[in-house]
Amino acid sequence: MSVYQFPVIDKFQARAVTEPSFEPELFGDDQQLYVDLDQVRGSEFQDDILFTLAVEDGRLMELPNDYIKIICSGHRGCGKTTELKRLHTYLNHPDRYLSIFLSIEEEMEYGSLQPEDIFVWILLKLVSAIEEYDIPASRTQFNELARQFLSSQTVEQELKDNFGVEVGAETEGGINFFSLFKLKTKAKAVFSTNNATSTKIREEIRKNPLAIINRINAALVDMRQAVAEAGLGQDVLFIIDGSEKLRFQVYEYLFIQNPNLLQTLALNMIMAVPIDSYYKIEAGPGLNFSHSLIIPMIKLAGPGNPADECFKEVIERRIATDLFFESGVLDECVRRSGGCVRQLLRIVNAVIRKARGGRASLEVAQAAIRALGSDMNQLLTTKHIDTLNLGLHKLRPGDAEVREMLFQLVLLKYNGHLRLNPLLEGIIPIFE
Repeated sequence: MSVYQFPVIDKFQARAVTEPSFEPELFGDDQQLYVDLDQVRGSEFQDDILFTLAVEDGRLMELPNDYIKIICSGHRGCGKTTELKRLHTYLNHPDRYLSIFLSIEEEMEYGSLQPEDIFVWILLKLVSAIEEYDIPASRTQFNELARQFLSSQTVEQELKDNFGVEVGAETEGGINFFSLFKLKTKAKAVFSTNNATSTKIREEIRKNPLAIINRINAALVDMRQAVAEAGLGQDVLFIIDGSEKLRFQVYEYLFIQNPNLLQTLALNMIMAVPIDSYYKIEAGPGLNFSHSLIIPMIKLAGPGNPADECFKEVIERRIATDLFFESGVLDECVRRSGGCVRQLLRIVNAVIRKARGGRASLEVAQAAIRALGSDMNQLLTTKHIDTLNLGLHKLRPGDAEVREMLFQLVLLKYNGHLRLNPLLEGIIPIFE
């Protein structure tokens, strides 16, 4: 249950719920905060994914001949996580798929994540799903993987002493499927550092990743049949959100150097990737994955326009705006957001902080916005400025400086054309 009563009226709560890091359960306890942007963004992104997954009229119409891998991208803060969670909520249905959602940001320690960890987490999430839904799938391959990863006196002792997990042979049944389930409860801590357990598991995968994947695939054959027979879904789908948080070396290994590893997994998958990498022609995921989509930015047109009104509603559902903003302030915050929800939240949060929770005037709001623009300007190099001076109509997303500015939100892309971030108005001249 949410700890807040929305829209909040307390200034400290207003500051908290407009932090970009505040992630409400939009499809759970905080669903009253959800604003459907389909009417202004369009539903093409969702429709394309459903067609690719062969879902029509609420049903999975046919099982694909091969396992589908969908790459999606978009600006940071454009709503990728919200859209992926919405897809997960809809697709996780007996008539469609058993959908399993993995949030790299929430569930994994992405700063220390190694390429092998992705396959460990896929395995552990499958184990968790079997337990959660009581799926009567064979444990044989899971037992074998558990023994391969955990059969070491050093590992068993470390897990017991340092992480409070007993997976050893002295437990009932020895090292098996349930050992993996126990490991899942402490996996974030285990893989956040280099230790005997994480090193052993990573080395086992690194030695022969295809052998590990083949074992996972063998487990999936039986699991998929059991899922259908139990009425949990017609097939299995895995959605990975937050891969843009990966260090480039990890991303490069998974999506560029060894894309065959993910493609070999007997899983239908949707994966988010960074927008700068999406447009990097020589290393773009589109070269290795046949299905790729961009979540479009929302084009604003001024107060009273449906898109602008939807963006105002995002804030009005969170805070009692009349208590914190004078006339015109929320409209200015929306205008300067550039159609990016996370940037809108950053702006509103900065205005609340600037006014110290009081009723912010337009002058106070503009000062807070200028400060955000100045911070963004500090990220730009001379090469970036020279690139912008060429004129926005001449810029190409495949160019290195343009990719960097797309990732930093200096440049925003709207269905075919680029625009300078409105935070930089009055700071950097606009060359259309």
